[in-house]
Amino acid sequence: MDDPTAEIIYDFIRAYIREYQISPSQREIAEACFMTVGNVGRYLKKLEAHGRIKRYPNISRGIRLVNGDEKS
Repeated sequence: MDDPTAEIIYDFIRAYIREYQISPSQREIAEACFMTVGNVGRYLKKLEAHGRIKRYPNISRGIRLVNGDEKS
């Protein structure tokens, strides 16, 4: 993926999952990456479209890394 902001968000999600064993909320991503929750949603859509994450609607913290990178 050629979007540096999306990569920053992906790296944050991966690090968060490694540390806490759960995915971050969109609000936590927004605060950590200095953006609005709405922008986070747009970037999560991009990451999902590129096959980097899987999102589970209506589930709190419903973001999963596709490649199992949370273990790395």
